[in-house]
Amino acid sequence: METQVESSLVASGNTYNPSLIVLRQKGYELWLEKGENGSLWCAKKGDQTFLAYTGPELLGLVVLWEHLGPNWNQQKPDIFGELMDKMAD
Repeated sequence: METQVESSLVASGNTYNPSLIVLRQKGYELWLEKGENGSLWCAKKGDQTFLAYTGPELLGLVVLWEHLGPNWNQQKPDIFGELMDKMAD
């Protein structure tokens, strides 16, 4: 199956700052911490804190929490497994 893409956005160095801009506009406090495997990008709003290895990952975690809240760890349906199975074909 051939995929044609008219436009794409790739998580890369040039997406870090835009991700942080969005987080700040959403009212999150942002900071960096030194971790064992490099810097940890951190965001906090209210009682909820998020840690990630990149700005886009941090934004993704925030969106996950904002959408699903404390029930974020949903494993059904297993879309990850479906995609992995399709890739193997």
